[in-house]
Amino acid sequence: MQIPFGEWLPDQPEHGMKGANVATNVYHALGSYKRFPSLVSYSGTSTTIKDAHGAGSFRDNSNAVFNFVATEDTLYSLTAGSFSDLGANGLLLANSKASCTITVSDYANIGAGKTVTLSKNNGSVIVFTSTASTASGLLFKVETNNNTTAANLKTTINAHADFTATVSGAVVTVIRAAIGRNSLINVSSDTARLTTTNFVGGTPLTGDGADFVTFTQFGEHIIASNGVDPAQFFLMGTSSVFANLSGIQTAGTCPLFRVSGVIRDFLVTGNISGATNRIQWSGINDITTWTGKQSDFQDLPGSGGQIVAITSGEVGYVFRQNQIVRMDYVGGATVFRLSVISPNRGAVYGKTVCQDNRRVFFHADDGFYEIQGDSVVGIGVEKVNRFFEADLNKAYSDRIVAATDPFNTLAMWLYPSVNDENNITGICDRMIVYNYTTQKWSLVKVNASQIFSQFVGAYTVELMDIISQNLDTINAALDTDFWEGGQMFLGGIDNQFKAAIFSGNSNECEIETAELEGFKGARTNIQGVRPIVDATATVTVKTRERLADKEVESTSSSMVTSGINPVRQSGRYIRANVKIASGTTFNHAQGVDIVASKAGYR
Repeated sequence: MQIPFGEWLPDQPEHGMKGANVATNVYHALGSYKRFPSLVSYSGTSTTIKDAHGAGSFRDNSNAVFNFVATEDTLYSLTAGSFSDLGANGLLLANSKASCTITVSDYANIGAGKTVTLSKNNGSVIVFTSTASTASGLLFKVETNNNTTAANLKTTINAHADFTATVSGAVVTVIRAAIGRNSLINVSSDTARLTTTNFVGGTPLTGDGADFVTFTQFGEHIIASNGVDPAQFFLMGTSSVFANLSGIQTAGTCPLFRVSGVIRDFLVTGNISGATNRIQWSGINDITTWTGKQSDFQDLPGSGGQIVAITSGEVGYVFRQNQIVRMDYVGGATVFRLSVISPNRGAVYGKTVCQDNRRVFFHADDGFYEIQGDSVVGIGVEKVNRFFEADLNKAYSDRIVAATDPFNTLAMWLYPSVNDENNITGICDRMIVYNYTTQKWSLVKVNASQIFSQFVGAYTVELMDIISQNLDTINAALDTDFWEGGQMFLGGIDNQFKAAIFSGNSNECEIETAELEGFKGARTNIQGVRPIVDATATVTVKTRERLADKEVESTSSSMVTSGINPVRQSGRYIRANVKIASGTTFNHAQGVDIVASKAGYR
């Protein structure tokens, strides 16, 4: 009795459907399931990266690779497994930690009650006050010489959890203990005897957890925006930090925008400050021009909600929360023709939109969809929509992230589930995966804060030290294309805030057949199950007498030399569960061959 593994259909009844009840850590291919690689880190441990709020991977005209990751506070480059802060002075943190110096110039005239004030970006201040008596708390003692006073000031500041301080002679150097919205942005004193100088730092990004960062490539420029802070640009091969996009404008004013895309030869921005339904585009082939050269703006009418995403290509799609608008370049005074292709459905969150060239996928509040030209086609209806709605931890639904894997023709959505016992901070723990060639779904277990297709630069032996100084502990195989660089891999930022790619084989794969009657109207005696898998596997069989009963599960059976898994189980309704152990390599999992005989009717 041969039963193929059908498509995963959790929204359909367990009994009688032509599919699989479970398909975990695999993806559907033509005629079989393949192992979905596990997430393997390739960067060193990051002490500054927290939850990733956006990421992008790009190549310039010379094929050099540039990877960027955004946090709530700043922007990073990811090069050879190392994160570097690329914030611009005055807008983002140019240095990893803001710092200043305080010079004690005349202790005798300081006196008690004089202050040093350290200001933080969140608006709070910490005040340190001089005293003639014993220092404690935020009090520093004025002594009989400048150096001793400076040493007391250093000790007092260093004792505060928000700062570290060192002293050299009469000069105290103060460093903010960590970057972020509480970072040091100013230092002052109410006396000239305590001179504050050499302030280094800037204001971090001011968006919160909901203000994700969009990265868009326009020629050699990378544009980053979150809708709250001025848009930033990075010129590949030239820039060392991100800087204000408005700083290179030559005509007009670059808007403050949340999302962007490149349609034909225009940078198209959307969700403009003060007009969340507005799109505005640059001059043709010119991001420095916002007046003339066919630049213009358009407010989208109706109740479609704010703009949350814009796709790129010859044709672009503008996603509102409850509407989708197609943009076609027509030139002339019109420039772009706008056509509503979905009047009542859009994307609640922009991160749920992903694209592979002309294929665009998204998650709406009623399920998963694909745009095909002017049509919006449901791809999750009666398949996975109800499962996803029940499995999603809605307290963290704004953390859903979509990405595509063009090589394997997969679209996927990373999300936090309600079933993850360790998901106390909302770190995503599952991906729902759609093969848009076979039009079949599966489920993957993974802990990450971001997924995106990324180019990986070449590694030297010396650069491998960033990942590990022991070759035995490097997870990526040394004979893979990964180390050569220039290849695109599906990857992300894992739950340890390391850069990672899906290249490992350490996850356990599980596939379960649909439930069926072995012999119409009669019970079935099962003697064994032969997994049609090119690897060893364990099998359990689940049976029940009535559809109202809870299934009875056999003990787990290992494969013997003949390729069969001996099982002794009987029942009217049967299903087979196959598990392939972590670390096992296989190419195809096609189904099971059940060795069984007809039993009685009662």
